[in-house]
Amino acid sequence: MRFVGGSWSEFWKSLRFDAVHPPLDYLAVRFVERWKPADWQRKIPDVVWGVAAIASLALLLRRRAGTAAGLLAASLLALAPFHVRYSQELRPYALGLLLLPLSLLCLDLFLDRPTAPRLAALYFASLACAYALYFSALVLAVGAAGMLVEDAFGREPERRRAARRFLLWSPAFAAALWIGYLPWWPVVVEAARRPPVAAAVPLTASRFARTFAFFAFAPGDGSPPGAAGLLFLALVAVGLLLSLRQAKLRFLAAWCVGGFLAIEIVGQLHPHYDFDRRFLPAGLAIPALAALALAPLFSSRRRAVAGVALFSAVLLCDARGLAAYFREGRADWRILARWVNDHALPGEKIFSENQYTQLCLGFYLSPHDRGGVAPREIPVLNLDGEIVRLTWSWVPGSRAWLVFAGEPRFEKLRRWAEIFPADSVPPAEGAVVRRLEPARRDAAFARVPP
Repeated sequence: MRFVGGSWSEFWKSLRFDAVHPPLDYLAVRFVERWKPADWQRKIPDVVWGVAAIASLALLLRRRAGTAAGLLAASLLALAPFHVRYSQELRPYALGLLLLPLSLLCLDLFLDRPTAPRLAALYFASLACAYALYFSALVLAVGAAGMLVEDAFGREPERRRAARRFLLWSPAFAAALWIGYLPWWPVVVEAARRPPVAAAVPLTASRFARTFAFFAFAPGDGSPPGAAGLLFLALVAVGLLLSLRQAKLRFLAAWCVGGFLAIEIVGQLHPHYDFDRRFLPAGLAIPALAALALAPLFSSRRRAVAGVALFSAVLLCDARGLAAYFREGRADWRILARWVNDHALPGEKIFSENQYTQLCLGFYLSPHDRGGVAPREIPVLNLDGEIVRLTWSWVPGSRAWLVFAGEPRFEKLRRWAEIFPADSVPPAEGAVVRRLEPARRDAAFARVPP
């Protein structure tokens, strides 16, 4: 909202400086802002993108794997906690997750009947995907390559001929995409040259389990898979084996496994914060693989009972994850902002653990921002986990406030602040507010030196 709220010059300058996401979704939000929407209305486009992503995945699976697989994939994705979460947040992920399966659907339609309109649809969908989310474009390249190679050696003569012709001309298609992406390409290059913001995280069994749980039934990041997650993992593994054995479905293995590997390689070469949402474009294939495993159970009456039971068990686990998410997940920062406004006296400083909290809380503590809930300007100062910043930012003899919430977490700063009383605050990303009493200042610095 800070990026889209200023002039066009400020808008582009902010996006180029940030460079974390391409501009397409921000442009959509800026367009919606013309009607001065409320917070919940700002999220309506993301809901639309999320629902359209379900339809795109279902149509793609229906064409390649049959009606049962398409309907099952739609149902599993519709109730997947990760998809529900990112289909109702004001972030670029929902649009990127729509354009990925939509582009693959356009490629499948083109291979079925190569025409100029279908080629144009494929081009613009792929270009929009690159302008929406970097990793969606990366995974699209992997999944599209898998589909093309698979169909180039498939059994259908017309599709085989179209796939081989497209592979032959794929350098020209890639060059045309690059030309269309030229306005944003310098930003990508400059961002790639920046130093990594975090250390590379090794791929371990516990990290794999945590990431898979995120795409199974977990309400958020960092949850263990549990018994239900292991059952879902077995289901996805069966779907992966079936995709490798059945014609026209091997691209799903490339999409899922190849997509995860591609994102992981980028994360190792240029590390960023270890968020599971980085893998969203690859994880979108997980419900499709689970649907492949369930679909054969609905092919006959004898196996239908087992299919219904297993499918119902998966949906029940989804519902439990969703219930936990809506109870404990992304919170309303306005409530915490009102609390801070009511308890912090004029002149008292508000410190945040990380920039994420600074931006979210500060947005609502500013009466100049749309949606602000504080009648006065209350600046939020980011410590970025460094205790030493308090030695010159926190004026001796004055009371201040330190808000812990969101990611990344800085454990040393949290241990340092344990000596200060914690106030009971409304939930906002697990927020804890420490009241920095001046009488305990010297003891805190002596206990954990900055």
